[in-house]
Amino acid sequence: MKNILSTSPASAFSPHFQNVNRAFLQQQPSARLEQPPRKVVFLLLEHFSMSTFSVALDACVTANLIYSRKLYQMQTCGIDQPKALSDLGIAIPTDGILDDLQLDADSVLVVCGGYRNELGPLPKLTAKLCEAAQRGVTLCGIWNGSYYLSAAGTVDEMPIAIHQDNRALMRECFPEQELSYAAYSAGPGRYTCAGPNSVLDMMLDMISDQQGGACAQSIEEVIGRDRTSAEGECPSSLMLSDPQAPQALKDSIMLMEKNIDEPLPVNEIAKLVGISRRQIERLFNRHVGSSPARYYLECRLTQARQLLLQSNLSITDVSVACGFVSSTHFSRSYRRLFGHPPTDVRRGRE
Repeated sequence: MKNILSTSPASAFSPHFQNVNRAFLQQQPSARLEQPPRKVVFLLLEHFSMSTFSVALDACVTANLIYSRKLYQMQTCGIDQPKALSDLGIAIPTDGILDDLQLDADSVLVVCGGYRNELGPLPKLTAKLCEAAQRGVTLCGIWNGSYYLSAAGTVDEMPIAIHQDNRALMRECFPEQELSYAAYSAGPGRYTCAGPNSVLDMMLDMISDQQGGACAQSIEEVIGRDRTSAEGECPSSLMLSDPQAPQALKDSIMLMEKNIDEPLPVNEIAKLVGISRRQIERLFNRHVGSSPARYYLECRLTQARQLLLQSNLSITDVSVACGFVSSTHFSRSYRRLFGHPPTDVRRGRE
């Protein structure tokens, strides 16, 4: 068995907790993530949806925070004026106008629409989208921004997602354009979504294609964790919202999360959920990628990291609150998985 001390911190965590804690690990960036930042331009149509734009922007900002470097360089753009009026009646200054926009093959252009947009010919935007498509720019349409991607002929070979109130107009104006009934649609270099509830999924899909699935999963852990399950609950772990996960596994995880300060033996957890020790080991290895004991340890260390960042508890008190027999044992375990001692977290806050 591989000794944990010989592994790098980023690989010491199991996949789930690696995504949860990625922003706090000492990690070696992959060659993919070492590329220069991609330019992401948010073209704000008049009466654009502020909430939808904010989520799309937040996905890119969070990607930068998770890796402590710029994966994306964001800017905003208006059509003819360096400002745009949102659906909330708030005018947002932009970084420039469409005529001055410079894009290359690594750029992303996001056309941000909204419920109150008046859709119609915008020759400047059509020309810019055609030019961008020829240069290999990634194009996105959110809410009814997809209308303009279709008007420019940049999504002829794929179904697009658009708000339901715009579907009749799309059929009238672009009868050959295939419309998706899904909340968002993705194809090579093209991403569209129907509104604020699907924009995060669209952005995660794009980021996964550009930066890798681990990056997208880490972003979802940060800004997508509060999405409710089928029962209307916000699960603390994405595993708890997975409909394919066995109930015994979910019950075991919930027991672990409710018993952080006084960890339960794995045998007792298995007994409480009505399975054997061997069965619980199999469940965790198959669905989580680690043993139950390892998952429990990472769960406790993740909570310790949260307490170190968000409270004024001493390191000794944090170690007790997270079920460690001594602060020395806690500090050693924390360093093994995060790559730095808990004292560094406190120094970083000062």
